[in-house]
Amino acid sequence: GVWTMPKDKPFDAADRTTWPTQYRQDLPTFANIPTKTAALYVQDDWQALPGLTINLGLRYDRQLGSFNEDVAGLLGRIGDVLGPQFASFPVANPFIDTSTRGDRNNVGPRVGVAWDPMNNGRMNIHAGYGMFYDNMRTLQNFGELTWPQARTIIISNPAYPDPLQGQSRDAFLTTAAPNITAYSNTLVNPYAHQFAAGVTRQFAGDFAITADVTSVWRYSDRDDIDINLPDQASRARPFPQFARVTFGGPTSNNYYKALLLKVDKRMSHHVQALVSYTLAKADDSALRNAVADVYGFVRTDSPSIADRRHRVVASGIVSLPGETQVSAILDLRSSLPFNPATTLDINNDGYTGDTPRGVAFRSGCRDLSLDAINTFRSSRGLAPVSDVACASFANLDLRLSKFFRIQDYRFEFIAQLFNVANRANFNTPITNPASVTFGGVNQLLPNINAPSRQVEFAIRFQF
Repeated sequence: GVWTMPKDKPFDAADRTTWPTQYRQDLPTFANIPTKTAALYVQDDWQALPGLTINLGLRYDRQLGSFNEDVAGLLGRIGDVLGPQFASFPVANPFIDTSTRGDRNNVGPRVGVAWDPMNNGRMNIHAGYGMFYDNMRTLQNFGELTWPQARTIIISNPAYPDPLQGQSRDAFLTTAAPNITAYSNTLVNPYAHQFAAGVTRQFAGDFAITADVTSVWRYSDRDDIDINLPDQASRARPFPQFARVTFGGPTSNNYYKALLLKVDKRMSHHVQALVSYTLAKADDSALRNAVADVYGFVRTDSPSIADRRHRVVASGIVSLPGETQVSAILDLRSSLPFNPATTLDINNDGYTGDTPRGVAFRSGCRDLSLDAINTFRSSRGLAPVSDVACASFANLDLRLSKFFRIQDYRFEFIAQLFNVANRANFNTPITNPASVTFGGVNQLLPNINAPSRQVEFAIRFQF
């Protein structure tokens, strides 16, 4: 099982602030959801005038099987593998109506325009719009079929170290309503409206400057909410035959807009270079129950987890005598947001992970209220914090290439130096306001090329 502890301190029976806030236990599960995908598209380029090209397109996408359209058949597949007891639900599921499932109207138009006003190849004014449909990821659908196998146990404020209080797992489950998963019969393929426009202008022969704006409005991603929360006053559940009802619906949206500026120099006089800057903003709008000021699930607008406001990338290549080449790339990024969530159930809806009162969801390194954070910390006997570490990203890589030719063969000796400055690029800070070290950094960004300075040597042989 998994324990949720309120702070980074060992359990102390004499200190309630160290008692666990939740215990969860699941059994392994199996499911098999076969799918089919079909797509059709048509596209044409039309040169309306000299220097003016219009691109028109239309695409149709269809996924079959990705919406659990045949729940009975899918349960039968499970029963064939695990036994007939898993070929049907042990309790009737009133939320499923497979007759209305599936998404059949995924028609995506797109149009693009490119215009060279002087028709001399030195300027390009361009714009485009398209509608894009994403695939449904069937891994998310398994829960609707596998909850009878998982037989999930969730206990709020459990006893420690024996949350079942001496009972066996089976004995505990005989007196507890099941936790189930169901998905909306109106789930659709997430879709996005994408728009971009800009201008590129060549100057001084070797240089070009580009300015673009882009926007993406994405709709109908999946939210998982509990539609069976107990009434705040009576604590009665709308569906008393169940405990939690995790319900997936097409209610999550996100938005992205950006300004992109770029200056590049083509290879001439032994030098090639590029500098780009991106000013961007990414926001989410989803149903969440993680705000202490509100009971249950409400629509919450917040920065996206990948929201970086500023990014600068500069690169260059210099050709030296003796078939030698030196190149470099510099990458600078502003900080990511984080969610200052506790491991507590502050709003008493049965779910841990609430932000303190007065603290907005995912407001860390954005508009975080330190006053509200410190009010919460004071209630837990913790010292106030004066700031949080909003880590930026900076990295410089260098490469030296030396070419040798022997008859018709070509050898390249490569020496690369990654993270030249040996800079520690930290991840978002410690996010739990109940932690003594809240706001400090203690781990590097995952999946970065060189967490510390690295040297690499290689030989490439072309023949």
